[in-house]
Amino acid sequence: MKFEIRRVQNGAVLRVEPEIPDEETKEIAYQETETGEIEAFADFLRLLLEDYGPTTSRYSPRRIRIVIEPGDKFEPPSAKQLE
Repeated sequence: MKFEIRRVQNGAVLRVEPEIPDEETKEIAYQETETGEIEAFADFLRLLLEDYGPTTSRYSPRRIRIVIEPGDKFEPPSAKQLE
């Protein structure tokens, strides 16, 4: 398989060309949003992992997980700042 990612105006498109000429070429889009850009990209990565990544399970010695975490220097606002 051949994978090609290209940037478009509001996200990215992944083009997947199969090795077998008779199979259909697929395109998967990732669209940025103002409120959920990180969540949308994480969902895009999860889709890629599910469809094209290695097969693993909870019992595998190693597996890939896509998790959203705060930065190591991030400090959430205190309750006083939220008022």
